[in-house]
Amino acid sequence: MFPICGEQLANFIPQKPPFVFIHSLNEVSDNKCSTTFKFEADNVLCENGKLMLAGLLENMAQSAGCKMGYEDFIENKKSRRGFIGEVKNFSVSRLPIAGEELTTEIRIEGRVFGAVTLITGKVFVSDKEISSCNMKVFFEPEPEKATN
Repeated sequence: MFPICGEQLANFIPQKPPFVFIHSLNEVSDNKCSTTFKFEADNVLCENGKLMLAGLLENMAQSAGCKMGYEDFIENKKSRRGFIGEVKNFSVSRLPIAGEELTTEIRIEGRVFGAVTLITGKVFVSDKEISSCNMKVFFEPEPEKATN
């Protein structure tokens, strides 16, 4: 089943091109997920051949949202939208270069009232961590079961 990419992955997140910052969902467990993303120099958040800080944050947020969308899909629920609420401890050792593949790991640290998800995100290039942060992501209320 994994990796999940293409049209099936697009069902797990509300973003549409050119604002999609993940290409595959590689792994999901109770409190973790892993995604990949490869971008080119014409990416909307790429400047001078490098992904901007906003692109790294969006990649981590979309990875968390993809995990939530996958869980909703498994439970036969409609996918919900999420919004970055707070970013703390954001660190970047270098900006990724166009053509490099990012691997992003998300760890769910907690959930509050079913609407706020506390995550730790880490972005790697060739197994070397280049960015991390703690983030609060607010998700829409849990949807009803999807009707088929």
